[in-house]
Amino acid sequence: MKTFMLIFVLSFAVQANEISSWNRLILSGGSHIMIGFAPPDLEQAEILNIFIEGDGKPGVALRLAQETGGDSVYIGRPCQYLKATRFNSCNRELWTSHRYSQAVVDSMDIAISEMKKRYQAHQIRLVGYSGGGAIASIIASKRSDVALLVTVAGNLNHKWWTEFNDSAPLTGSLNPIDYSTALEAVPQIHLIGDHDFVVPGSVLMSYLSKFKTREKVKSYLVGGADHTCCWSMAVAAVLSN
Repeated sequence: MKTFMLIFVLSFAVQANEISSWNRLILSGGSHIMIGFAPPDLEQAEILNIFIEGDGKPGVALRLAQETGGDSVYIGRPCQYLKATRFNSCNRELWTSHRYSQAVVDSMDIAISEMKKRYQAHQIRLVGYSGGGAIASIIASKRSDVALLVTVAGNLNHKWWTEFNDSAPLTGSLNPIDYSTALEAVPQIHLIGDHDFVVPGSVLMSYLSKFKTREKVKSYLVGGADHTCCWSMAVAAVLSN
């Protein structure tokens, strides 16, 4: 298993250099180090779009950020784009049971604050893809500067998701559904794909079932979208309104 993880994370590092023309940023804080990317000509943004990557192999959220353009930046998850060594926090639990742990959420929250400060933003829009939607939602429940939460194929109730897939429970992870009371006050848009069989629409429905009011919630079914493909037009549309 250790050999697999080393090869797996090393492939992240190679991919980062190959696919991004944006500036590479090292974001540290809390227990983990994250790699971010930002357009070289971005200096300041009143409202900053911060894209958060999904679980495992990165790339989908980065492409969405680049295709959206404008005042958009990107943050990878802990250990994406990094080689696993004894000097960092990369381990098997980070990508299995503890992928949304308190330590991960806290580290990502610090990285978000660092991006906001770097670009002198007054507000942020968090755009979380897949598992990044879980991270973005939990963080949005705790901050007062989130103008909009957007999830793309978001895993918003991992207990429902693991039961649906008959997979091991994420015992060390926080769950967005447990923050529904605070999230009711956050403007949010959720995009689900009509061909997404990895995170189906039932996950979103289970998340929304805990809300007492949905006045600030919108959700859209994106035709032709599966879990990894064909989201860019929908994301650009919701961010342009």
